[in-house]
Amino acid sequence: MKYWYQKPHPSLSEYVRTVLIVEGFSPSGENALPLFTNGMAALFCAMKKGEDGNEEIIQLTLFGKSVPDECWVVNPDTTIMAYFLKPFALSCLFNVPAAELNKQDIELSAWSPHKMNALKLQLAYAASTHQKIEIVDDLFILQLQQQQRECEIIQYATDEIMNNSRVDILTLILKKLDLNERTFQRMFKKYVGITPSQYRRICQFQLSFTQLRTKKFNTLMDVAYDNGFADQSHFIRSFKEFTEITPKDYIQSGIKKSK
Repeated sequence: MKYWYQKPHPSLSEYVRTVLIVEGFSPSGENALPLFTNGMAALFCAMKKGEDGNEEIIQLTLFGKSVPDECWVVNPDTTIMAYFLKPFALSCLFNVPAAELNKQDIELSAWSPHKMNALKLQLAYAASTHQKIEIVDDLFILQLQQQQRECEIIQYATDEIMNNSRVDILTLILKKLDLNERTFQRMFKKYVGITPSQYRRICQFQLSFTQLRTKKFNTLMDVAYDNGFADQSHFIRSFKEFTEITPKDYIQSGIKKSK
């Protein structure tokens, strides 16, 4: 068995983290599957060589969370290609609601029978693994062309909110993207799975929690101000909502553990 990671096609680098290729038929000194991070959305493609020497797709699935362990069974006649995607990219590229992807895995034959049949035919007659990768790349590129506006909106909005979680960030995003609030709310909820306000509050908490955990502050008021909370009381209420303890209790528990 042989495996390797490779960089995604340049036009997909904003959406695909990495591509993992596994060839069961190739000799190698490796005896185990590579390590990869669970929790990443992926397009998983497994192929098996038939008696006629042609490849047959035995699985082509969109996984909104992790690829299950049972998918990684590799035989001497197996080829696997796994495209690991950045957050929210899978839902947006394939125009599938995030809530649906989080609930269940989606077979491409159910998502688009026409595109699945075209892939089957192309992959069956591909002469090499390199050609197979190009074929799947073309699927992603086609999806990006069809969904480019939505992908760009979600990527821009989530990045902006992650970097600046203050209350006025949503207004600034709407102005930058020239979108009305209703359209933006609907699109964001579809592809991210929660509302922009919910996502902003989660990012705001995460940024404040990181600052608290790394002790880069003098007072709790500093943390509240740095992360756009209205005041210290607002920060404490938000922190308790996400952790069920107050910032002060969290700090004191850390002090106790270090003694």
